[in-house]
Amino acid sequence: MDKIKAILDNYNLKEIVKIDPKTVRVTEDVRAACEKNDCGQYGKNYMCPPHLGPLEECKEMIYSYEKGVLFSQVHFFKNRQEYKHYDDIIKSFTKINDKIHREIRKSGIDGKVLSAGGCTLCKTCGLLEDLPCRFPEDAKPSLEGCGVDVVHLSKATGLVYNNGPKSITIIGMVLYNDEIDEI
Repeated sequence: MDKIKAILDNYNLKEIVKIDPKTVRVTEDVRAACEKNDCGQYGKNYMCPPHLGPLEECKEMIYSYEKGVLFSQVHFFKNRQEYKHYDDIIKSFTKINDKIHREIRKSGIDGKVLSAGGCTLCKTCGLLEDLPCRFPEDAKPSLEGCGVDVVHLSKATGLVYNNGPKSITIIGMVLYNDEIDEI
């Protein structure tokens, strides 16, 4: 059985779709949207702008992988009051991404996880303490910070980006080079 699919199947994910990393659209417009700081990580995290590095390096990193998988998790809200749990939902998804990343590393797959929002491996990023990144091999760059046009990518792959009113769709991506079975 496919190693990546087996790892992802352990989590409550709505969809899992294959992607060709070379088709990922990387744009300055998406990265510039990070400056709005909706997630609160802009300038506070090595894996988010402006510290993430030039967009061209992000693009080269993405394109250096042979295969990829886009995955999503969907949460529905009954009413407006439930929207106050948005931050908790994002934190939960980030923890899932951390677990997926650890499982991929443990399995020996040459892969990388990109997540919605910034890296959260450390309670306080070394950046804020004038320290280097504590876990450069494990730190997860933000999809948006890398300029990934998630809306375009979801349309191109058929992954449902908008699951209707009173819902939030959160997307992550695994990039990998290992020769493994198809999903």
